[in-house]
Amino acid sequence: MWSLMLQFFGWWGEGPAGPAVQNSAGERPNRCEIGEDGSAVIRYDADRDILVFVPVGAGESGTEGAAIVTARRGHWCLTNLHAKDSLFVENMEGGGGEFVKVPPRRRDTPIPFELARLVLAVPRGTGLVSVFGPEPPYLAAVADHKTLSDRATNWPRLDEQALYFRVLVALCEPQLRGGPPGAVPTVGEVIARLSAGHRHTAMTRAAVNHHIAYLANEKLRVTEWAGLAEGRRSYWKREAIVALVLRAGLVCERHLRLLSPPRRVTAGQRPAPSSVPARQPRRRR
Repeated sequence: MWSLMLQFFGWWGEGPAGPAVQNSAGERPNRCEIGEDGSAVIRYDADRDILVFVPVGAGESGTEGAAIVTARRGHWCLTNLHAKDSLFVENMEGGGGEFVKVPPRRRDTPIPFELARLVLAVPRGTGLVSVFGPEPPYLAAVADHKTLSDRATNWPRLDEQALYFRVLVALCEPQLRGGPPGAVPTVGEVIARLSAGHRHTAMTRAAVNHHIAYLANEKLRVTEWAGLAEGRRSYWKREAIVALVLRAGLVCERHLRLLSPPRRVTAGQRPAPSSVPARQPRRRR
C-alpha cells in the first residue's frame, strides 16, 4: 500500500508558498495525502489565498474545482475540470524538460512522473502544486540473456571522454540546471563556458561548429529527424541535438562534472521570476 502526496507550492513568479495554514481542527489545507484508488479535488480558497485539496468521498461530486488527482497502482491520473484551459505537468527529475499537457475536460490522464509539478490556472492566477507519486515499478532481472537483444541500447554510443561530448554537455547545461525548455546556448556562450578556467586552451568558433556539425550529421543524425535539412535557421542543429539527447537520456546531471569550474545552482526548479521591473530610486535634485 502506498500513498500520493500533494503539496501547494505557490504562485507562478512569486516563489514557494509560506508555512502551512492550519484550521481549528489542526488540519493542513494546503497539503493532502491520498491512498491507492483515492482522489482529491484541487480548489482555490480565496480566504486563505491558497490551493486546497478536498478528498473525494461518497458525497463529493468532484465537479467544482480546477482538477482531480487520482492515485492508481504504480501511477497517478489527472482530470482537467476546466472547459477551456489546459493543465501542464512538469517532470521535476532528469532535467530533460519533459511535460504532459492535459487538454480541457480530459479525464483520468495517466501521468508517468514520480516527482512532478502541476501547473494549473485558477481565478487567482497560475498555481503550482508539487506531486510526490509512487516509485515506478521495473521489470525483474532476466537470467536468460538469450531473450534479450544483443545490443544494450539502440541509441548512438557517445564517448564521454571526447571533446565533442563536453560541447554537448555545455549545450545541455541550462536545461539540466532547471532552465526553461528550449534554452540552448549560442556558440559564443559555449566557447566561454568551456574556456572558463582554461584560458590557454580556449576553443575557436570553427572548432565548436565542427563538433556541433559532427554530432548532428554523424553521431546523432538529426537532420531528417529535425525536418530542417535545408538549414533555414542557423541554430537548428543545436536545438535538435539538445532535444534528442535529453529525451533519450544520453546526457544527464552527472555529466555536468565534466564542465569546470562548476556553476552554482540558485534557482533549481523554482518558477520563473516575476517580470515586474524593480522600482528605481528617485534622484535627488
